[in-house]
Amino acid sequence: MALGTALFTTAAADDSLLVFNAVLISGTDPAPLPDSWVKISDGVIVATGRGKPDRGASQTIDARGRFLIPGLIDSHVHLYHATGLKRKYATDFEDLRRDFMEQQPRSFLFHGFTTVVELNADADTNRRFESAPLHPRLVHCGQGVILSDGFMALDVPGGDLEQAYPGYLVDHYAKGIAADEIDPAHTPAAAVDFVAKSGGRCIKIYYEEALWWPGERPEFSLPSHEIIRELVEVAHARGLPVLLHATTPRGHRFGLEVGVDVIVHGMWEWPDQPFDAPTLRTDYREVANAVSVSGTWLQPTFTTIRTTGSMFDRRVLLADGWQNVVPPSYMHYLQTEAQAQRDDFLNMFAHYFPDGTTEEDMPVLQQAFRDRYSRLIIDMVNSGTGLLFGTDTAVGGFGWAAPPGLAGYWEIKHWIDAGIAPAEMFEALTINNAVALGLADVIGTIEPDKHADLLLLRENPLASAEAYNTIDIVVLGGQVIERGDLAYRTPDD
Repeated sequence: MALGTALFTTAAADDSLLVFNAVLISGTDPAPLPDSWVKISDGVIVATGRGKPDRGASQTIDARGRFLIPGLIDSHVHLYHATGLKRKYATDFEDLRRDFMEQQPRSFLFHGFTTVVELNADADTNRRFESAPLHPRLVHCGQGVILSDGFMALDVPGGDLEQAYPGYLVDHYAKGIAADEIDPAHTPAAAVDFVAKSGGRCIKIYYEEALWWPGERPEFSLPSHEIIRELVEVAHARGLPVLLHATTPRGHRFGLEVGVDVIVHGMWEWPDQPFDAPTLRTDYREVANAVSVSGTWLQPTFTTIRTTGSMFDRRVLLADGWQNVVPPSYMHYLQTEAQAQRDDFLNMFAHYFPDGTTEEDMPVLQQAFRDRYSRLIIDMVNSGTGLLFGTDTAVGGFGWAAPPGLAGYWEIKHWIDAGIAPAEMFEALTINNAVALGLADVIGTIEPDKHADLLLLRENPLASAEAYNTIDIVVLGGQVIERGDLAYRTPDD
């Protein structure tokens, strides 16, 4: 599934750059290599070595024993969302959104994410993001492939599916449509072709049961095994990995049975078990074990569930780092008008929690929910599950704990706190994402012929999560950027 070096264009850079006297960490066996050097030319790594470099460069960086690692990859972002911003709550929605989006690309870079992967792309959003003077490399899956009568179709404005999702899929197997009546514009082959023609490098599909729906759920269909197996076969023939949104045991089992490459989100919905049930039922545990030994990648996205919990955790908006990634006016909105989300959420999802649950009960319930999820993920990792790092930034639901870049740093800390080893964390952030998404020939490690996307850290990322917040320099396509130059600055600064 290699995409080729033509996928990316490099940022403007000096003719050559040499980083020397570094502790290099890279690859699937990321043992630190002290006294290392990396030579870059025209935005591409041309040589690496140890000891004294055998040739100079027009620009040099003495790393002075700092840690040199590949740029990080967030393989699950949604660039059209601004965390916590809802038109119904904001009196100055347009201004807040504009200012947030102007800073967004720099905020990802501030936290070392030199590549981001948009799983449900909007062409206008992609153009806006890539028009920024400084921005991470953007890989996308085109529009998500939705079922004509699935859950995602319920949200289409005005019900005009053709206008909103022209690459939608009709499940003719489930509908019993005769072969000569199948619409050729909405077959698996047509859906994959639509994504590929938009520049998509992966296919995103959905198995959303909406078990959380308040009240009686609306009528919608789930995809048949046959239609998705056909889609997977077509996608793989074109070198495109398939990612499945699924959060339930049934969804994860479906993903295994149809042969997807990545299950997006962990199994955090446990039907017929209380919200704060500490352990999985036996049959659900069997599903988790099956995922662990299948070779299917799992993208846990702790950020998704923690965003909901942020409404009941005052520490989130008091955390250090917000000032670097969003404007002060945006923080003011989150601390004031956005707080109305809390009551709306409790009213809408009262059925989801034990009877009599109040706002005061929610922090304990949410913590129990997060703890059980952490235990599940670490058990799956211990059983062999391969992990991909993704944040779901910015989650579009209730809450505000998904600021660009900063949410990635928090996600790293959540993984480490759950018990995931720093070396596994490092691989998920770099080489695992590159391999799973067919990018390993251009990014993910520090090797000749790969793009010169590097980070220079003061501390060892194999020792602590906090090391990822000690970035001094971001190198993007050979361009050297001081981290402080990526932080939010008011127009007068």
